[in-house]
Amino acid sequence: MAIGKFLYSNVLYILWFILYFTIAWVLLGADINSFIIVAIIYGISISLALSPLGEIILRLIENCREPATEEERNYLMPLFEEAYQSAKEINPGLNNGIRLYIMDAMYINAFAIGRRTIAVTMGAVTTFTADELKGILAHELGHMAYGHTKALLLSVIGNLFFSVITLFFKLILIIIQLIASIVASFNVIGFGFAILAYIARLLVNISVFIFINLSQMILAINSRTNEIQADTFGFEMGYGRELISGLYLLHRVSLSANVGLFERMKASHPHMAYRIANLEYLENTASYT
Repeated sequence: MAIGKFLYSNVLYILWFILYFTIAWVLLGADINSFIIVAIIYGISISLALSPLGEIILRLIENCREPATEEERNYLMPLFEEAYQSAKEINPGLNNGIRLYIMDAMYINAFAIGRRTIAVTMGAVTTFTADELKGILAHELGHMAYGHTKALLLSVIGNLFFSVITLFFKLILIIIQLIASIVASFNVIGFGFAILAYIARLLVNISVFIFINLSQMILAINSRTNEIQADTFGFEMGYGRELISGLYLLHRVSLSANVGLFERMKASHPHMAYRIANLEYLENTASYT
């Protein structure tokens, strides 16, 4: 059941990871040896990313720390523990040992990373009410319950390995183009070779640009779906009204200039109004049952 929910909720992340794997395999030779090499590299990378050491590294990258002051512990920890226990009541399979961390930044944000890390910024702590914070934490626990953070790590690792391989091939093409440019000064054949090297490099750059932007758009679809799932989980925990209040606040403070079509297509979060509308629909539906 849990595996089925994970696959269903993160299907695009998983399919895109398989595509990254296949591309890496093909670029390295598309034989059994290259398959084994790619599998070993991916296996080690995934194991490290999902290990306690990997999670520590992720927290260091995000500059997360544990609640340290008495005020932080006395205020935040009871809110987190209440939400955490509510999440485990409706999803007993939720990871044990999920912990709350703080990011010392004054913008408003909360996020889940790895398997056992939920973080809130100081901006969120000082802006949201205690009830709104519980709603936001319930949303992040929803990401953990559906395995969204683990699937995202798969995608990030796949993209990283793909980027390394394409960078390697780009460097080879640059070297070939430089050699061809030198040879071109001696004869016509060398000049033609230089033109072909330039065209090959241009095609690779265009292909990588298209692939990266296409992948961002496709993975953004999964990410936006995940946000709705996490909101729904928070509602099922009993924090729908608190989450709605927090999202209304975020909606007011995040309004900005018009965003272009491609930026909207690559956005990892749905428009705030759609998230609020979904929760209000769930709330209204529940009131009639």
